[in-house]
Formats: sequence, C-alpha cells, structure tokens
Amino acid sequence: MSSLKLSELKLPLILVTEIILCLAFGDLIPTTVKAGFYSLSIFLKEMLVTLLPFIIFSIIFHSLGSLSKGALSFAALAFSLVVFSNFISTSLGGFAGSYFLSLMDIAQHTNNAAEPLIPLWERFLEPETLQAVTNFWTLKALKFVSNDMALFSGIGAGLLLAFTGHKATQKISQKMNSYAFAFFRKIFIPLIPLFILGYILNMEHSGILSSIFQDYLAIVAVIVVLAYTYIIFLYGLAATFSFSKWRRSIQNIFPAMLTGFSTMSSASALPLLIEGVRQNTHNKATTGVVPLSINIHLIGDCFGISILALAIMVSFGHPLPTLQEYLIFTVFFVLAKFAVAAVPGGGILVMIPILEKYLGFTAEMLSLITALYILFDPIVTSANVFGNGAFAQFFEKVYNAFIVRQKKSQTSSIAPKL
Repeated sequence: MSSLKLSELKLPLILVTEIILCLAFGDLIPTTVKAGFYSLSIFLKEMLVTLLPFIIFSIIFHSLGSLSKGALSFAALAFSLVVFSNFISTSLGGFAGSYFLSLMDIAQHTNNAAEPLIPLWERFLEPETLQAVTNFWTLKALKFVSNDMALFSGIGAGLLLAFTGHKATQKISQKMNSYAFAFFRKIFIPLIPLFILGYILNMEHSGILSSIFQDYLAIVAVIVVLAYTYIIFLYGLAATFSFSKWRRSIQNIFPAMLTGFSTMSSASALPLLIEGVRQNTHNKATTGVVPLSINIHLIGDCFGISILALAIMVSFGHPLPTLQEYLIFTVFFVLAKFAVAAVPGGGILVMIPILEKYLGFTAEMLSLITALYILFDPIVTSANVFGNGAFAQFFEKVYNAFIVRQKKSQTSSIAPKL
C-alpha cells in the first residue's frame, strides 16, 4: 500500500508556498517586478493556448489509432460509456454545485479591487511596436486551427487509422503523441510555478488574494462529498445494493485509490486498479477497459472542475451560465477529456480554452482554477481512480448484455443442425 511522499507533493507545496509568500511580502515587491512576472504568465498562457490544438489532435489521434480493428467494437462500447458517464457526472456536478452554491455566502472579489497589473510591453512600447511584438509573442500566425477542429479531426483521423491499421501512419501518430507529452512533462509542467506566480501577484496587487482561498475550502468540501457520495452510490448500484458485495468491491479498489491520492497520477494506480477490478468482475476480458479508460473517464475532474468553475464565476461577479450554455460547455468538456495528459495538472490544462470560450473565464479566473486544481489534485485523482473501479463493473454488465450475448447468438446460428 502506497504512502504519501513529500516529493510526490512537490508542485502543490510550491504553489502553497507562493501563495503564503505573496500574502506575507507582496506589498514589499516593486510593481515593476510584479508586472514582469505577470507578463511572463501571460506569455506562457498564450504559448499553451497556441499549441493546444496540436497537442489535442496528437493525443487523440494516437489513442484511437492504436486500437486494432478487432478491438473496435470493444473500444466503441467503452468510449460510448465513458462519454455517457462523464456527461452525467459533469451535469450532476453543475446542477448540484449550483444548488449548494446558492446556499453559501461567496465573497465577490471584484468589488473595491485595485487596478490590475499591466504587462510590461503595454507600459514601455509604442502602439505600432506593441502590435508587432504581440503578434509575434502570442504566435498569432499559428492560430489557424481551433481546439474544436483539432478535437473532431483527431477523433476522425484516429478511427480511420484504427480501421486501416496503416503501420507508417501509426508510427507517425506515436511520435506526435510522444512530442505532445514531452511538451507537458519537460516544458510546461516545470514552468507551472512561474505560470501561476504572475497571476497570484496580480490578485495580490488587486487586493483579492487575502480572502479568496478561505472561500474555497467549503467548496472543496462540497466537491468531495458530492463526488464520493455519487461514486459510492455507483458501487452500490453495481452490487444491486447487496451490502457485502458493495463493501467488498470498494475494499478491493481502496489500495488503488490511495495510490492515486499519494502520487496524483491515475497511471501510477493502474496495476492496483486492474487487480481490484479483476477481483470485482467475473469476465477477465472486461479488465481491458481499465487501461483504456484510465485517463479519459474522470469523475473527480467532472465534479471538481465544474463546481470550481461555477464558484469562481460567482466570486468574480459573473452570472451563472444558463442551462443551454452549461450543456454546450458540458459537451465540449466531455469531448476534451479524450485529450487529457496523464501528468499532474493535466486535467485542467486542456480545459483552459473550454473555460475561456464557453464560460467566459478571464486570465485571473483561469490562473485561480489552475492553482486550486493542482492544490487539490490528490483528492481529485483519488476520486478518478475510485470512479474507474465502479465504471469497470458497469462496463462488464453492458459488455455481457450486448457483445457476449451477440457473439453467442452468432455462434449458435452458424452451428450445424443435428
């Protein structure tokens, strides 16, 4: 059983330290220095947003294209159930979150705030030079592919590759996938402390940091209660509410859940999760759904990000989305889950353009939800692993009901009559 290690919580601890230092000594930092860090944060955010379409396409293209033709029916059923489950979880998170948020007193952080920081290039450059630098620095020449286009193109190209099995193209997709993950692991993830620091300094300068985090402790508690209650209910439903089966199935997944908490990585919990699912299911073939869904079926993310997003909208004085707006957000949120990278903070990084486009998030709101997500990533990841155990049990029932029964029917229909 895995234990919590200090090195595995390095990123959240760095962010906590940044927040504490900014609260304690922010007034002593010159405004120009703050603006410098804020400018760097803006550049890093623009770099991520610019490269995200290529990253999204690469990950989806490889994940779907690596499936063999014979596994398409298995994968199609798994992906369909993943989409359905993520959609239900995100919808429940949004509706339940809205109800509980209406009962809570969330501070409005936009009232009486000081002027925000101004990026350095806006302070020292002439308008013509500023426009040229902005076009270069934000790489606008490369922004000809939208995230939506990359998402649907990756799905289409990946399914086509899975059907044809073209070896050379599969090697290309594997290289593209490795480059995408290398960007996250070797470039952007190490730069997250700098990415967040500029926005934290901006919130401190604007006078909203001192009260902002105390308002989210209760919200995180709501996320934990709602997500884990829902997942425990799913285990009970899968066990037809037989208490002994219910308890045993949760007990078998608990080591994997604890590993997910301590490592903040669903992939690290994969061996223990497969073993727990093997003990909970009766069809050995269905354990294959675990590695297939480990990075895309994310109940913890669905509850965590949706509720945090709504809470941040309220705290920054934005109106909550209408039902239609939230359903549109949910659809793209669920589809974007197929491009989540299996790295700390990966669940929120690919959601930045979704939150910005469909919920109207500003740069400060994006920095806050990124910081909060990474701080509470152990809780979210453990919920993801816990939910994947329940998902495998439901997949087994559907798989037996449709695919196994269909195969038996086909076998009996071609058997020689005596």
